Amino acid sequence: MRFGRPSLTVQLGALFAVVAAIVFSAVATYLCHALAAQLQARDDADLVEHALRIRHLLTETRDAAAVRADPHRFLDAVDRGRGLLMVIQAEDGEPLTQNTGDRAFVGIARPVAAGREPSTADAVDATSGRGARMRALTAMGAVGAGGTLVRIALAHTADDRAAVMQGHRRKVLAAAFAGAVLTALLGFLLVRRGFDRVKSLARQAHEVSAHNLAKRLDAEAAPEELRELARAFNAVLDRLQGSFVNLSQFADDLAHDLRTPLNNLMVQTEVVFSQPRSPEEYQDLLSSNYEEFGRLARMVESMLFLARADHDQIALATEPLDVGAELARIADYFEGPALDAGVSFAISAGGAVRADALLFRRAVSNLVANAIRYTPRGGAVRLSALAAPGGVAVSVSNPGAGIAPEHLSRLFDRFYRSDPSRSSGSVSAGLGLAIVKSIMALHGGGATVTSEIGGHTCFSLFFPDAPPAAVI
Repeated sequence: MRFGRPSLTVQLGALFAVVAAIVFSAVATYLCHALAAQLQARDDADLVEHALRIRHLLTETRDAAAVRADPHRFLDAVDRGRGLLMVIQAEDGEPLTQNTGDRAFVGIARPVAAGREPSTADAVDATSGRGARMRALTAMGAVGAGGTLVRIALAHTADDRAAVMQGHRRKVLAAAFAGAVLTALLGFLLVRRGFDRVKSLARQAHEVSAHNLAKRLDAEAAPEELRELARAFNAVLDRLQGSFVNLSQFADDLAHDLRTPLNNLMVQTEVVFSQPRSPEEYQDLLSSNYEEFGRLARMVESMLFLARADHDQIALATEPLDVGAELARIADYFEGPALDAGVSFAISAGGAVRADALLFRRAVSNLVANAIRYTPRGGAVRLSALAAPGGVAVSVSNPGAGIAPEHLSRLFDRFYRSDPSRSSGSVSAGLGLAIVKSIMALHGGGATVTSEIGGHTCFSLFFPDAPPAAVI
């Protein structure tokens, strides 16, 4: 059986539990070590206190033989029930009195001289005969007025300390476990409460649809960590809304532009088929239909070109081109339409540009076709090329009515027309400048436009010296 990946809330709650367990375990370990050190210090201080007490009792004893004869005072001074062991020996090692038969700790530590007061630093680790751990202290003591020296060996077993540590360890571990569980539970609740604001953003995002693209996330009310994400999402919605509006406009324009030639084809064909016609009339019909089919074919071809450019499916065959010769060739191609429109050409160009020849001609031709369409009779379309930092700038300018500033930023958008009116006789589907923009993007360059109302309009194409590698 496969389980889904746990939620982020559960993961963070588990992470809190792990972190809390680690922290509490570290604190518990520290507390246990601190308590063990305190208990050991207490035992060492106890050894020092009993050593001093036995020294005092020795000073009140006549001689070493009296210690052996009356050991009760010394045995009563040491509480065997608290784990205190004592052995008093003469200088020759003969035991005078003891409360234990275990003498493994005797002689472990270097004895403290009789003239120096022992301290906790004189206590050392020792091991009993049965292997139990203990702390031992050895000191010399003077007996009676004669000053006979005897050896006092004291030891404190770890049984009492171990019992205390065992109970303390159980309590600390239980507290650490309870703390980890409580921290995990509180962390889970706090994280879930924090994610309520994330869920609020998600609910706002669910309200966005194709019919409600104006809906935006409340970025300012979002947590600081998610505020930038909410703003980025809103920016995406802005772009989507703009694209959706453009696409809707395109659908309207495309439907109109397709309907016009189709209606012409249908109406003309119906009229001709309404009664018998002469061969000349059928030939005129076919000629007119051929023009409409050509218009439809150009529109479809432009749309396919833009789709292929979007998916990097156009291969560039860049080569050095004589820009002056290329502009002259384009002017010759448009000589007939220019004469019909009463427009002339002025060319000022030299040097070379590195570009794909077919795409270069197509981009410049689209600009020239627009320039001829909007240049008043008697005007001149100027074609020029100038060296620019990192490449060559090719310009097409013409006099005319000009373009309003609010349209300049969107002229290269697909299906956008600065003239809101739709002329049935227009040969433009609003794709020419979009194709120019795509061609320049393929070359790694750019297209710009400047215009003055009632003055000159200038389109500039920048071709870099090193176009990007071709992508097939």
